[in-house]
Amino acid sequence: MSKKDENIIFSNSHNRIVSKQGSYRVKLETPRKTILKHYLRDTFTTLVDAKWRWSILLFVSGFLLTWITFAVIYLAFARSHGDLENEDAEVCVENVYDFTTALLFSVETQHTIGYGFRHVTTDCPHAVLVVFIQFILGIGVQCLTAAIVFSKLIRSKRRGDSVVFSQKACLAVVDGQWRLMVRVADFRKSKLVGVKAKGILIKRSVINNKHHLEQTFIDFVSEGGSDTLTLLWPAVIYHTINKDSPLWPPMTLRRLGGYSEIVVSLDGVIESTSRVVQTRTSYIPEEIHYGYKFQNICPQITEDGKYQCSYFEINTVSPVVTPQLRKRISVTSVSSKESMY
Repeated sequence: MSKKDENIIFSNSHNRIVSKQGSYRVKLETPRKTILKHYLRDTFTTLVDAKWRWSILLFVSGFLLTWITFAVIYLAFARSHGDLENEDAEVCVENVYDFTTALLFSVETQHTIGYGFRHVTTDCPHAVLVVFIQFILGIGVQCLTAAIVFSKLIRSKRRGDSVVFSQKACLAVVDGQWRLMVRVADFRKSKLVGVKAKGILIKRSVINNKHHLEQTFIDFVSEGGSDTLTLLWPAVIYHTINKDSPLWPPMTLRRLGGYSEIVVSLDGVIESTSRVVQTRTSYIPEEIHYGYKFQNICPQITEDGKYQCSYFEINTVSPVVTPQLRKRISVTSVSSKESMY
């Protein structure tokens, strides 16, 4: 790789694909007609994913549109039947003589309020049929808007905000193995169940002045070696770096050209709603502590007999004596002894 290509990689090392908050930063360029067609195929999901202001606008406009539409229909029936000119004759809808009264009758019909002051008569069978149609459409509008609002309220997207990753990752030799370590914590009392961690190594290269990205999956396990986590207190997940790992050799990870980003994600199930939630973050080379590990966070028993741990220490690290550093220390100690003689 030329020096020019290395400079390109260095300048783009901060252009994350996944932000620290977990949002994707990939934009797909497709024709508007294609996007609209795919969105309309799954209209309900599109409405649920929309912002709250659009959902509220749809909620209000759905009712207003049906109310006004059927009010105009009832008023047209009254005009065509001559109810507005001859009040003594049999009418289509009792006590409907202008748009306001027609709108009130439309609202009463759609929401089955049933005051009884305004009602259709048997003199206009077509008006009775329209009442049935409005009643059916009204139920559909209420069910659709209620389903959208309910689905937005129980979404598990915000649940992932209470799961926090450490700001930086650690890389060191622990128990005779190179490990890439990340600490995670769940701030809620109702913990996620069945939590599993996984990672993606994203490598970036430049060929003919064009960027190429490669994805390689890496596995993460808990401190006990299990692929399932229990986030009762802040826990450390790690990836073992050996010759079969895409991060081998670990000494080259400090070079910016080795990789661009490591994406770490957690998948779990909300205990109260049984919905799956995913939260993620990413680490670039500058966010890895080389030769450090996370300090243990052990819950302590308080005076009232409960366990307590500090979440303020989630980013606290301590140095680890690596083989290279141990060799350097031994050489320094030997040279100091020789200088004494």
